[in-house]
Formats: sequence, structure tokens, C-alpha cells
Amino acid sequence: METILECVILMGFMYWAFPSFFSEGISRINKMVDIVTNRIFDTFSRFSPKENHQTDSLTTISQLKRFSKEQQLRKKNFFKDDAKDRETHLFDIKENVAEVEMPPSRPLMGLSCDYCTSVSRESLVNKTTEKFALNNILDHTPTIQKNGFFQRTFPHLNQVYQLKKFDYPQVAEVVLKDDRLKRATEKTALQQFADSEKNDDEFYQELLKNNHKRAHKLLYGMRSTLSDFLLRFTSWVLYKLLPCFLSCVVAHPGQINMLKEAGKTSLPLIFLPLHRSHLDYILISFILLNNNVRSPLVAAGDNLRIPFFGSLLRGLGAFFIKRRVDPIMGRKDFLYKAVLHTYMNECLRAGHNMEFFLEGGRTRTGKPCMPKYGILSVIVEAFMDGTIEDALLVPVSVNYEKLVDGNFVREQLGQPKEMETFGAAIKGIWHVLNSDYGMMRIDFNQPFSLRELVKTFNQSKKVPANGLKKILKSNPSTTSLYGTDVVSDEHKSLVESISKHIIYDCAKSTSAMSTNALAFLLLTKFREGATIKELVSALDSLRNELDQARKDLGFTGDSIDVVNYAVELLGPGLVRKEKVNGEDIIKPIAILPNVIELTYYSNTLVTHFALESIVAIAIHIVANAAGRVSHLELIETVLDLCSLLQYEFILCKPCQNLEHVVLGCLDDLNVRHNIFVAAENDTEQVARSKRIARQFDDDDLDEAATEKPYILSSETSAVEHLNFLRGLLMPLIETYAVTAFTLEKLVGRSLLENELISNILNEIRLQLSQGSLEYEESVSVDPIKNALKLYQKWDILECHAENKLRLYYLKENQDNTESVNFLYQRINKFRQSPKN
Repeated sequence: METILECVILMGFMYWAFPSFFSEGISRINKMVDIVTNRIFDTFSRFSPKENHQTDSLTTISQLKRFSKEQQLRKKNFFKDDAKDRETHLFDIKENVAEVEMPPSRPLMGLSCDYCTSVSRESLVNKTTEKFALNNILDHTPTIQKNGFFQRTFPHLNQVYQLKKFDYPQVAEVVLKDDRLKRATEKTALQQFADSEKNDDEFYQELLKNNHKRAHKLLYGMRSTLSDFLLRFTSWVLYKLLPCFLSCVVAHPGQINMLKEAGKTSLPLIFLPLHRSHLDYILISFILLNNNVRSPLVAAGDNLRIPFFGSLLRGLGAFFIKRRVDPIMGRKDFLYKAVLHTYMNECLRAGHNMEFFLEGGRTRTGKPCMPKYGILSVIVEAFMDGTIEDALLVPVSVNYEKLVDGNFVREQLGQPKEMETFGAAIKGIWHVLNSDYGMMRIDFNQPFSLRELVKTFNQSKKVPANGLKKILKSNPSTTSLYGTDVVSDEHKSLVESISKHIIYDCAKSTSAMSTNALAFLLLTKFREGATIKELVSALDSLRNELDQARKDLGFTGDSIDVVNYAVELLGPGLVRKEKVNGEDIIKPIAILPNVIELTYYSNTLVTHFALESIVAIAIHIVANAAGRVSHLELIETVLDLCSLLQYEFILCKPCQNLEHVVLGCLDDLNVRHNIFVAAENDTEQVARSKRIARQFDDDDLDEAATEKPYILSSETSAVEHLNFLRGLLMPLIETYAVTAFTLEKLVGRSLLENELISNILNEIRLQLSQGSLEYEESVSVDPIKNALKLYQKWDILECHAENKLRLYYLKENQDNTESVNFLYQRINKFRQSPKN
């Protein structure tokens, strides 16, 4: 080692002392190596076999050097040519812009009403947010400031760790000290004392003490224990579990941005989602948490207070409330209502956001349910009595390609609901994790001011400004769905209007999924089956129709791919694929009980076309043999049918005039499908002008319209479209007609609700077997209950409720066969052929 080091030092010294001599020596050594190498190659080539060409590529060191220089020169020239080409292309791009096909823009769903909340509509949204593409929440990853080992190895854990921390104060102790609760405790004790035979003060104090204990027990059984740590931990778990059964959870980034901006206002956000699944509130909290929006407290039915899962939901924000308040000795339960109202008010005062379902429970039919007013009335009361300065209401639309909770077929066939249990929950979770439910779509509507909405409604009804100062009072109902009707006659219409407006907004902004579209087409156009080509053509037309109506779709891509995907997702239990003459035929399973589940998916779009279907049915009834349709008779028939279906659909906003909306619907149908013949067909611009004129209550326009009868077009496309629309609501009308027909069993007697519904279901099945009814999906409990509710409103039925039992009987002046038959004919006329 030392010798080598010495040689290196010596060579370095010679190079420094005699540089020219050293360079010349190196050159001679290189030449000597070249000569020796050439001779070795020549000798090798002379004695190697001639047919072996392995040495052809071998060359001398000098040749390799020359080749290397040529390669370098060639590469240099290549880069020069490439730079010139790129410069030329850049010039072409600047001078001649290439044609780029942009994907179609998706509408930003859920903007607030431009009439009721015009100020709110202009806030929180801009043109940029409207153009955002949809985002899969499951792929969402926040910006990582330090891309270290921990962040790369545990991205989801790192994500939930970096989320914004919120404070979720507990208010139970404050509630127990509230004067409202103390007054309710004393009032209840006084009622109990008055009903008892004892009259000593010691007994009263004992009653007071027992009611204090009951209030404490009610509060701690109800309250939420929302935990930031549990929210984060559950979020991490959901990132792992959701992809097991959902392909994606889709939301619009523009809507999320609106929520972030609304969260900065320090006003409570009141989330009001449509209720389809128990997964709704979990996913809403998951999305809000991962976008740094304060998670809400969620009103949940006390049926979910099951072991383990009840505690888990409580820690994630659920507070449990009774679906019905059982009267104590026939009286109102003032104590429970006071506990609930005080708890909610203190939560709002403490800065909590809130979430509850206006429909009360999950929809069993796929259509939005009519709203319940109890919980919303507490929010309105909190605003009116000054507990909160204002609140931002956020309607939320939720839809699934395949329902995670399973179907509601058993309940619709008249069987009792299965109660939630720990074992059923475990079994359901295991089944869900091993299944495929496709995509979930959620749309957060634009937040709008409760103060602005109340002001608009009160001004439109000319309510004095000081009316806002009054506090809502309890009405006589003691068994409200959530046990908390606090609506006075003075303000009842206000709460109803707000509720219906929100349900209407949610239904409008609900995106149609692939399974909704396929089920809708199969049940309304192709009940006997269709080829793939026919389905693709019909789906293309439907997509165009929905696009014109600014109804967003929860799917993209070629229609043939959408059809095949939806068929696979729905499965052979609902849709069957067959080979007939070498062609694939898609058939719906349109028999009981399968057709009820298929109807659930179809009803999302039936709701969208409901008013057009009502108009088509009315045209079919009013038109004479010559195809002439009286305007006045048509409008009267449409409004009559709207009244019949008032518990099935909310057909217009409370701030709109239904008759004007119907006239607008007629104009739209005529412009898009030419259903009427006229001397001069209205253009789309003329139809739009008429709609604007109606907004200003132009009486001259309405009078002019009533003087001109409609003449139906005989074109095949127009006739087919009207027949298609007419069939959409026929199952419901059949159910309502048979329900009216079965009321004859109540003549001179009364029946419990379950007995009456059972009789109606049996009658529907009988008429189906006889061929009197056409649609198997008319066997459904929810429309029957809605029909009974309607006949109560029409003063035909009476209902007496006691101890969770409901007893039905006919009103005294309707308790005869003639009155029941008149009701049946009034409804059955909508199924009949047109008049001559």
C-alpha cells in the first residue's frame, strides 16, 4: 500500500515538473495499446470459425472513439432539430388555436330561491365555484406540508391529524338550571298533585323531586357527547371501510366552498337532508369534518339507542329524541318538551351546528316525504325569541345508486317494521361490507338566511313587523312525530311554508343516478322488455330532457355503458338480461314483490315529471273526440288532481302560484314536444315571456289564454309522449281509487288502522288478479296511508288515536254507501277514457 502511494506521488511530481514530457509519454502508451489491441483482434479473427459473426462488431479503441464522437455529434444535431420543431409548433399553437372538445359543464345544483332569498342567493357563490368539477371525497387528500416518512406511510392518519380542531361544549348543566325547565317541572308536579287525593305539602315536594329526577334522566338520555377525537378516529376508519362497498362519494367542490364561507359567519348552520339511509348522517359528518366545517349535532330517533352503536352515534353528534310523546295520564308531556326545547336552544346559543330530517324517517318509496314541523318550529322559535340572531338553513340532497339499508318491500306489503337491534346491526354491517352499492351523491344546497326567509313570507302575507316578536306556543297535539309541536295558529303556516320550500328544493337538486334512469325507463316505457339499442336510444332522449330541465345526472359516459353498468348493479332480482334471436333483451321483474323495490329507484324521476304527468292525465280526460281541450276545464282538472296528490308531491314552491306553474308547464310541453296545434306555434322565447308575465300577475295574459281552446296534435311523437307521461302516476291513482272503494267496509262500523290497510291491500290484489288494475306496484302501504290522510282532510274519514292505536270510521254525514261511491267515482275518473 505504501509502495503504490509512493508511485502515485512520484507520478504527480513528474507531471508537475515535466508536463510536456509526461503528456508525450501518455500519448505513446495509448498508441502502443492500440497496436497491441489490433494485433490481438486480427489473430482472433484469423483462427475463429468463419460462420460465427459474433466478432463483427468488435473494433479498435480508436474506432470506438470515433464512433462515440459521431454519436455525440448526431445527438447534438437531433436536439437542435427537436428544438426547431418545438419552436415551430409553438408558433402554430400561438397563431392557430387547436380545436379542443371541452366536457359539458355540470349545473351547480341547489341555488337558493331567487324570490324568497334573493340576498342569500347572491352570496357565497361565484362563477368560478360553479365551474368546478365533481370531487370524489374518498380520494380527497389535504395538502401535505412535509412529505416525510409518516405522511407517505400513513396518509389517512396524517390527514385526520391535520384537520381543524373545533370545540364542542356540553350544555347539560346549563339546561338543568334554565327557568323554562324549572317552570315545566313545577307545572307537571302541580298537575300530578291536583290529580292525586293527597293534599299535604310533603307529597308535593316529593312530586317535585321526582320530576327533577325525571328531567335529569331525560336530559342525559337525550344529550349528545360529541367528541373531536371520536370524529377523527371514525373518519380514519371510514376511509378504510367505505371503499369496501362504495365506489365513490361524490360532492361538488363549489358547494363545499359555500359551506366553508358560511361557517365563517359565526351563525349556526342548520343542515336539512332528505333521509334515505342510516348512512346519511354519518357521511354528512364525514364530509364536513374532512373539509374543516364544524360537525353538527344530529337529531336521531330513540330507536337507534341500541347497545354500543347508540353510544357511538352519541359520540359522533347524535342526540336522541322520541318519535312520539306518550301522554302522561292523558295530558301533554310538558316536561319532555321543555327538556328538548331548552337543550336545543342552549346548543344553538353555544355555537353548535344542527342537523335533522324534516321528513321524520327514511323514505320508503323513493319519493320525498311530506315534512314534519316539530324540530323546525323549535329553530324558528329560537330565532323569534332572540336566542339566536339568525341561522343559515342548508337543504341537503342525498342519493345512492343502490340503497345501502336494503329495501322496504316488507313494510310496503303491510308487514310490521323490524326494530333495530345490536345483532341486526352487526349482521347488516357484515352484509354491507361484502356488497357493492356503487356511487353515493350528495348535494349541499346554497345556505340561506332564516331571517330573510321569514321576512319574505311575512311580507307576502302582510303580517305586521311586530309579529316576529311573538313566541310560538304549543298546540293541542301531544303525539307529534318528534313530540314537539310548538306551532301557534298564527305561525303554523309560516313553519309549513319553510318546511315545504326546503323539501321542494331538496327534491329539485337531487341528482338522478344510473339505476334511477334504468328503473324509470323499464317501468314506464319497456315493461315487456327492450333491446339494448332501444334502451340506449331512450336513455339518450331522457338525458337530453333532463339536461334541458337543468336536472343533474349522477353518471357520465356513453349510454350503452351506463345501461350495462346499471343492469349489473341492480342485479337479476330486479332486472333480467336474456338472449332472444341473438339479441340481448333487458326485462324488468315487474311482479310482486320485486317491482316495489324497482319502483323505489324509479320514483326519483317520477317526482321530477309529476306535474307534467298530472297535466297529461288531465288532457286525456278533458279532450273530446275532436281533440279540442277547454282551457278552463283543463286547469280545473289539473288543480283537482293536484289536490288529490297533495300528500305525494310538493308540486311548486310555497312562494309560487300553482296555477301559474301549471300554465308554465303547459307552455314548456308545447314548445318541447308540440302537443298542441295552433295557427302560430309559440316559440321558446314566447313561452318564456309568458312565464315572466305570470310572475307579475298579468291578468290580461290569463284572460287571453282562457279564450283560446287547445287542439291536440295528432303527430305520433306527441301522442306517444302524452301517453308516456300519463302512465307515470297511474299506479298511485289506482291505489287511491281502491282505497276509496274499500271505505265501503266502514259504513256503519269502525276498523283499526292495520285491519283497514290489510283489507285495502287484499282488495288491490284481488282486482289485480281480475285484471281491473294494471300496475302491480299499486300494492303499497305508504300511498294507502296518504290516501286515508287525504280523506280525513276532505272530511270524509275520522280517526281516533289512543295508546298507539288508530281507529278509523266515516264521518256521520258520510256514513253511507252513496257518499263512498261518490268519492270513488271522483277519483276513478282519472283512470277513465276521454269523453266523446
